[in-house]
Amino acid sequence: MRFFAKVLILPAVLAAAPAMAQEAEPFTGPSVVAVAGVDHTSGAGVDDTGFLYGGAVTYDLGAGKVRYGVEAEVTGSTKGGCESGLVVAGDRGCYNTGRDLYIGGRLGAVVGQNVLLYGKAGYTNARLSGTYNDPATPASPDYDYADNHGGYRVGAGVEFNAGNFLVRSEYRYSNYDGIAGGRHQGTVGLGVRF
Repeated sequence: MRFFAKVLILPAVLAAAPAMAQEAEPFTGPSVVAVAGVDHTSGAGVDDTGFLYGGAVTYDLGAGKVRYGVEAEVTGSTKGGCESGLVVAGDRGCYNTGRDLYIGGRLGAVVGQNVLLYGKAGYTNARLSGTYNDPATPASPDYDYADNHGGYRVGAGVEFNAGNFLVRSEYRYSNYDGIAGGRHQGTVGLGVRF
């Protein structure tokens, strides 16, 4: 008899779940977001732009107009390249930006039924690598570098809520220990909120 009671109650619970979800505050709960945008580094003689791609996971809480939460993100970038004549004629220096990890917090305010303005801050860690070749020793790189650099990220953005889907537009600035200059990124995110 208990089995039949469970079978009869389960559809009622499943039918009520969407109604309960609609009663929840907008811009709260977990979300998964695909991120893409422009990645620009400037300072100390570097001025380079590439394409940023990756994904983020967020979890937001709040009540009334205030929202707060945590976010983790993994991105990559197409930034990289080679230059010649850096030290001597015929030499070649190349660099590549690798993955970038970020974890931080978000604090925002709901400014319309479907609009959230927010700021963010947290820790970021970037992987950078490079090589340098002198024409006098062409068989192998004279200098081979690969290291992780930690730092901070701050940013601001706007998020649009469309039911279970979301769209974000964001600017963020990152600064890394041991690297001169800063990293500026403008991103767009498309995601799902659960």
